[in-house]
Amino acid sequence: MDNGRISVRYARALFQTAQQQGCEDAVYDGLTRFAHNYLLAISQFNEVLSDPIVAAEEKVKLVEMAVGEPLDDTLKRFITFVAEQKREDKMFFIAMKYMEMYREKHNILNTQVTTATELPEETYNHIKAFIKQTFGADAELEVKIDPNLIGGFILDIENTRMDASVAGQLNALKNKLKSS
Repeated sequence: MDNGRISVRYARALFQTAQQQGCEDAVYDGLTRFAHNYLLAISQFNEVLSDPIVAAEEKVKLVEMAVGEPLDDTLKRFITFVAEQKREDKMFFIAMKYMEMYREKHNILNTQVTTATELPEETYNHIKAFIKQTFGADAELEVKIDPNLIGGFILDIENTRMDASVAGQLNALKNKLKSS
């Protein structure tokens, strides 16, 4: 069975269970923290979770540590179940699928804002309001700082990019001058 189908099946089972138990938000929060921490140390996680010599209990502890506190009981039992099924190496993909299902159900768009400098909270609220008005959905903002933008911002909403950065405008002007 391929990774995609395994991840979808496990994520769907967790999502349905979390809905029935009224803890889908807590599970989502935990899996979001896990995915973030996993990406920070991806090579170490892959090495440990795919190593057949490392005991399942140790893998469970590692995943629980990456989830952090608070750790919902449903998620804790699920992590143990995944380890018992020897699918620990799929945990990141399961988390990503769960997060996708959650966002779809709650009409949330995964959005990344890249700016040259830190922006005031009011600006982020304006961006969220723009997304709500334009796309009819709430925005979950991930903020990145890139001084190379010089000014302005880049807004990535799912598969759509809006580049309102000074660097983007300079590149567009440079390309236009080249083609003239």
